[in-house]
Amino acid sequence: MEETKHERWDDIWKAKRAGLARDVIYRTVVGILAREVPNARAKRILEVGSGTGLVSLALAKRGASVALCDISPEAVKFSQAAFARAGAQGEMVQGSILGLPFEADAFDVTWNAGVVEHFAGEEQLRALREMLRVTKPDGRVIVAVPWAGAKIYLRAKRLADRRGAWQPGYEAPILSFKDIAPQLPADILSEYATGYLAQLHFLKYYFAGIPGARLAWVGLVEALSLVLAPLNRLPGYLLVAVMQKRTAR
Repeated sequence: MEETKHERWDDIWKAKRAGLARDVIYRTVVGILAREVPNARAKRILEVGSGTGLVSLALAKRGASVALCDISPEAVKFSQAAFARAGAQGEMVQGSILGLPFEADAFDVTWNAGVVEHFAGEEQLRALREMLRVTKPDGRVIVAVPWAGAKIYLRAKRLADRRGAWQPGYEAPILSFKDIAPQLPADILSEYATGYLAQLHFLKYYFAGIPGARLAWVGLVEALSLVLAPLNRLPGYLLVAVMQKRTAR
């Protein structure tokens, strides 16, 4: 299963380009991190399932000491190239979220976006436990996943699934982490949905097979997300959970 994920994401990251990757979803995640980690300077921050690494690059530019971990060698190469172009420093490591290659209590913040929903059952719990393990007791684990209450995103995903066009493979949106939390050594400090405009991006699947229409729709969504940016704070594509490791009392 992990090997299948490895190969699938290699193909996705090979097709990415740094400029195009800074889209409405990227800006949504940057906004989440800006709110949840307002004082990033001098903090040690780990992104797990780092993909392009561009959000971590934004954190590095704010003075954070960042580490990036992804199972895909192509994602690691993408991040290395992006950091090199920006003249920024970061630690890039190939590894699995199910067994992170870092010591316990190593990071002030551990986070990811668009990762945990690709696991189910015990694997999902194991991934979250690993993120908590490498985070300091007074640190934060921040997880952003597709929200099961995002109706526009869900409608588009169902269509893409029926057509066999959904790229990431298995992906199960989550309604709340509150049912999962009792099985974790963590307390949920806050939980909320955001990214109303970001979910419009996925309506591109309705334009498959129409030359130029899909690209035109994505461009329109990008324009709307810039002009109407405050609307993106409303509940939409992503569910965000902020956790703190529970230590023995």
